[in-house]
Amino acid sequence: MDDFLGFVEKELGESTWVPLYKNLDKDDGSEDGSLYSCLVDPLETETVMKNHGWDLWLGRGGPSIVTSGSDIWYELNCSSFLPLVIYREFHGTRESYFEVLQELVLYLNLFHDSKNKKYVVDDENGTEIEVIKYSDSFFSIRKSFLSAFMSARQCNLLLFFEKTRHKNNIARHPDEFFYGNRISYTRYWDTSYVKGFETFIRVCGKKLFHCMERNEENTSPFKLNQGYEDFMIDGDAHDHILHSCDPSLLANYFGKNPGKPHYLTPVYFKRGVLQKYYNSSTEYEVRDSSIYKRGFWRVRIDNNSPDHVCVFLGDLGRDIPHLEQIYWKSFNIAPEGRKMSKTYFRRSMLGEFANAEGPDLKFKFIFEKFQERWYQVHNWYLFLPLAEGDKHCFQTLHSLTKNEQSEFDSQILSLVKITIDSINVKELKQRISIDENGSIKLLSSYLKENGISFDIAVFLGGLQDVRSTGVAHRRGSKYEKAIEKLGVVDGNLKGAFDNILSKMTNFIIEVGDILLVAPKR
Repeated sequence: MDDFLGFVEKELGESTWVPLYKNLDKDDGSEDGSLYSCLVDPLETETVMKNHGWDLWLGRGGPSIVTSGSDIWYELNCSSFLPLVIYREFHGTRESYFEVLQELVLYLNLFHDSKNKKYVVDDENGTEIEVIKYSDSFFSIRKSFLSAFMSARQCNLLLFFEKTRHKNNIARHPDEFFYGNRISYTRYWDTSYVKGFETFIRVCGKKLFHCMERNEENTSPFKLNQGYEDFMIDGDAHDHILHSCDPSLLANYFGKNPGKPHYLTPVYFKRGVLQKYYNSSTEYEVRDSSIYKRGFWRVRIDNNSPDHVCVFLGDLGRDIPHLEQIYWKSFNIAPEGRKMSKTYFRRSMLGEFANAEGPDLKFKFIFEKFQERWYQVHNWYLFLPLAEGDKHCFQTLHSLTKNEQSEFDSQILSLVKITIDSINVKELKQRISIDENGSIKLLSSYLKENGISFDIAVFLGGLQDVRSTGVAHRRGSKYEKAIEKLGVVDGNLKGAFDNILSKMTNFIIEVGDILLVAPKR
């Protein structure tokens, strides 16, 4: 049995997965045994380790009524040892089975995927983690999660082991007893109880694992694995200073970590860092001054500057998971005289209300307010609300993160769908006298009749031409002429699209100033 004792000492409970229960029987009857587990109060641990036997057997440790003379009371656990996997048996009337301690499941917020025989949880970034896996013959738990529960409950772990091997023609030896700080066991020989064998050798004992102290880091399996990246906080691209975004290492306004960089130290990134979030609109939402990972995390950002994105150093460590920090780090740029936008400074540092500066953010804010107010006043929409499958066009509309044709094309398509393709032709036809089916001409006539001076036909017509001659079809000379009308000079797509957004915003504001004062026909 030296090989089994070697496994107990070097491997049992030492790897990623810890066995809470395991059947060790062999089909031919030559070996039988099992592994089991429980939690124990640290105050009782020293006494427990002086006994080599199991302190808790399968099926024991549940709640019970206890009587002593005339006294009667209820005990949540009729044993001082808490089983992590509970064996349920019904005296042969029903099939027995195992279940995981509900307190453990609730604390770790585990979902029971019974179809695939596992308990899972989503991490802070929405990635599914298998925490407990099981079958009819074993239950195992991920060690980091078990350690977090032990820390929270302030209990030590006992892993019980028992293995019997049946042999023939083997000499018997004196019984052996071993008592240690971490492992206690007995090894002994006797007559076999399995047909076809003469003798058995048995090892029975326990192995101890101490819980960590109870603090915020130790009681969360995610905190245990949390890492913090270093970001550039000063200097330029060649000579710069890096510092960890770990909030516990940063200074604040209350005297914490004097001499260290402040929690509110601005860190700058290329605007391309946002592209990942725009491209996955079902998972993420980029808003004015924030990014949301739906259901998981939110980080404050300054996305009102045209050339960079800014995030406070402490927010990087507090609000986004480590893997996300690694992604952001690849876009990190040195401060080199950069500043946060006036909007973000007023909001975050002065606690004041401030309108968006970015052309994309300003347009989206004005457009949403316009749509809401228009319907309140007129009881119909000038621009039809997007269908559910097209809402991502508005959510992901943004100033270009790079001066690239593909991004320009996709944003033109989105803007056209939000505006031109959504013009409410049916309602407009009821309100103007011209016989026209073209949406832009209908809108232009309606606005002119109501005193709007903005030349919408030229502006929206040019935008439509760009979509028709190049974005939605093969490019040719017509596209070059159309793009020139929109003000694209020397291939400056970023500047051109921001200019388009600004013109669209000004148009919406002018229409609102005139037609949202009082109901019109």
